[in-house]
Amino acid sequence: MQLHLRKRYKHFARYREIANVLMRHGFGYLAHQLGLTEFLGFYRRLKLVRQTPDKGPLRFTARPSPAERLRLVLEELGPTFIKLGQVLSTRSDLLAPEYIAELEKLQDRVPPFPFARVRERIQMELGLPLEEIFAHFEATPLAAASIGQVHRANLRDGRPVVVKVQRPGTEKILSTDIEILYDVARLVDRHGPWRQIYRFEELVEEFEKILREEMDFTVEGRHAETFRQYFTGDTTVYFPVVHWDYTTRKVLTMEYVDGVKLTDPEELASRGIDRRVVARNLADALLRQILLHGFFHGDPHPGNLAALPGNRIAFMDFGIVGRLNDEVREKIGALVLGLVRRSTPQVVRAVEDLGVVPPHVDRAVLHRDIDTLREKYYEIPLSRISLAESLGDVMKVAFKHRIRVPTQFTLLVKALVTAEGLVAQLDPELSIVEIARPMGKRLLARRFSLPGIKRLVLEHLGDYHQLLTRLPHRLDRVLDLVAGGELKIKAVNPDLDRMFGQLNAMVNRLVLGILLGSLIVGSSLLLGRGYTILWGLPVVEAGFIVGGVLGVVLIFSILRSRRF
Repeated sequence: MQLHLRKRYKHFARYREIANVLMRHGFGYLAHQLGLTEFLGFYRRLKLVRQTPDKGPLRFTARPSPAERLRLVLEELGPTFIKLGQVLSTRSDLLAPEYIAELEKLQDRVPPFPFARVRERIQMELGLPLEEIFAHFEATPLAAASIGQVHRANLRDGRPVVVKVQRPGTEKILSTDIEILYDVARLVDRHGPWRQIYRFEELVEEFEKILREEMDFTVEGRHAETFRQYFTGDTTVYFPVVHWDYTTRKVLTMEYVDGVKLTDPEELASRGIDRRVVARNLADALLRQILLHGFFHGDPHPGNLAALPGNRIAFMDFGIVGRLNDEVREKIGALVLGLVRRSTPQVVRAVEDLGVVPPHVDRAVLHRDIDTLREKYYEIPLSRISLAESLGDVMKVAFKHRIRVPTQFTLLVKALVTAEGLVAQLDPELSIVEIARPMGKRLLARRFSLPGIKRLVLEHLGDYHQLLTRLPHRLDRVLDLVAGGELKIKAVNPDLDRMFGQLNAMVNRLVLGILLGSLIVGSSLLLGRGYTILWGLPVVEAGFIVGGVLGVVLIFSILRSRRF
């Protein structure tokens, strides 16, 4: 069946580009299914018709795997689809491991745009010529990505800064691609095989929110300020200052942090920085962000981190952050404690509380899979357990049973995997689980403390009040129905109804068989005694005829039921 994507002809050029890219990487059948082939040239359509079989995708030899080809498609389609692939790389509850591994390779690296456009953008946004704002501005960028590029500079008072400038034309491209993604998501939600479990339009909504936040540089600046407030007075971690006088939606100016790369052990040693202390500070800071503050850095890779004198860890680039409300944090704390305590029931309960469990899930198999994880970690000392690996194993179970978990939790797992790999390079003996254990206990203790219970009661006070005020009236109505004999309880069980139907058919056949036997035996007895006429009717002959008809009906009924 061919499914036609709703096409907005104002996006004609983009549809044609997408169709060509899909064709080039062996996804011509998908382009055909979406109805995008009408945007191809005549010869490309002819080629597709010749290559497309009646059923199934196109067949090629010596080609990359489907996961690798998907990554190549996303890279070629540009910034929106690269960002989409990066977001999907965190969704191990949706995609198979081979796709996650490929999407993690997506690199958001594009050629820098000219310095003249940088100057034009800064002047347009800040309202002053570049030379009146900066004493020095390096024309060559430190880094260039699809949304913006970063330059080093010095303010007029000499303070070193980094300036992030949005790439011209980015908003228009992203808006077009988002509209196309919404149309694809609606199509999949109507006809896709997973429509009973996931709503892909919701996933696009989440993706659009992430993308819009990354496009607004003032949001990134506020993220940095929030981290600075949470860690005020902390001498183990550092967050750069935002220069708000020189920051807008499309230009971000922040303090330049002159730190040492965590992947450069020689430089760390030459500056007297202890790698082990830095590793502990990094793990401690990230876990506090997750478990205590509910606001964490979503991309803690080596390029966004640095070591400072005094073994401080500096965080940079706050375009991707995760947010966890109190309820989700408590559930994550319970999950961590369940893993640490090797308690299958506690882990199962935490997984069920954390995600949306499909109604058809086999809970016995789910318990068995969680129990397999417990056995995997049972003999391993606590200090050797990998928190990232154990949470990754939980995500594999979620994928197997189609348990949909919150996007922020999948981002958390990705951040922990990235950070734990870096921590292991700095200090192989450090266990993040041992650092997380007291924080998880502290989180649960806070939940069941007097202030925690008070907060919980106040949050649900309106619900309790509504329930209590309506309860007497509803109870009075139920008692009136009982007293008047009008209360009826209706229970519908399709399996039970089907069983009774089959039982009823069996009883009917049994009765029919008894009647048949009675007629044949009775007619035989009458025949032996010579009673063949009664009130002018041939009784014996009539009995045999009726018995024959009933026998045929009984045999036909049994054959039609296919139960013999």
